[in-house]
Amino acid sequence: MQLIKVQSNDTGQSLFKFIKKRYSDTPLSVIYKWFRTGKIKVNGKKIRDQKFLINLGDEIMVFDTNRTLVRDNFKEADFSDLEIVYEDNNILIVDKPHNLEIHSPINIALDDQVKSYLVSKGEYAPEEENSFVVSHVHRIDKLTRGLVIYAKNRQALESLSEAINDKNKIKKTYWANLERKVNNNLEAVGWIKYDSDLQKAIFQEDEDEGYKKVQTSFYPFATENGNWVEIILQTGRKHQIRATLEYFDNPVVNDFRYGYQNRTGQKSIMLFAIEISFHNLNSPLEYLNDQKFDIKGKIKELHKF
Repeated sequence: MQLIKVQSNDTGQSLFKFIKKRYSDTPLSVIYKWFRTGKIKVNGKKIRDQKFLINLGDEIMVFDTNRTLVRDNFKEADFSDLEIVYEDNNILIVDKPHNLEIHSPINIALDDQVKSYLVSKGEYAPEEENSFVVSHVHRIDKLTRGLVIYAKNRQALESLSEAINDKNKIKKTYWANLERKVNNNLEAVGWIKYDSDLQKAIFQEDEDEGYKKVQTSFYPFATENGNWVEIILQTGRKHQIRATLEYFDNPVVNDFRYGYQNRTGQKSIMLFAIEISFHNLNSPLEYLNDQKFDIKGKIKELHKF
């Protein structure tokens, strides 16, 4: 028998959802059987209703000693270089550097740095959590620098996960320095597919089997150094910006995978997730509405424009 006490990040969710997270390595068929055969008790009572809602302080007993609990076994990491743009009790926004993965099963990643930071502050104790894991809400490419949002509790994670793909709630803006000057605004609508053999995305203007529709807005702005554009993603697909720019024969500077030819010796592509703004969010994050966070000043200073 294994005893689990419900914590604040667990409360309000269904017992089935909680058990599925807590025993993520256990086949669903086994979990269903636990419910059918009364092997799960809450506060001493057998619960067969998968929709049963758990509350803070509930004691859940699982009568299957052959199954192990899954905890967040992240890699402890040095977080001294972690650049925090904004932080409160619910969220953390960080500036991810170029050439760092957000998540990796092998290498130290941004996830590991963020979790190590929160552990050091006493705000995250993985060994005490039953079903919640501090998590990034969205991703940017390894080679891209810029803003990434993390949720520090379950309520924030659920709210942001629902909002992240709604452009009326969370708006993400990018800057890129391109190979050639762009004179006019461009609204690029087309279709994209990620080719795992080529390890790159393919953009085309015609619909085709296996392709998903994408839309990207490009707005050039004047600078004394480079061919810079502001980019708004109307959809969010892997390598969407980079593949679209390759199709229009104007790749991001240093993006050799997507068509840039001028070997500069630099590994960092000139693509930046520059700004995040929040709108129309519900509780518990409504206080973020109409706020925006950016690293525009840093990028202007770094690239001298």
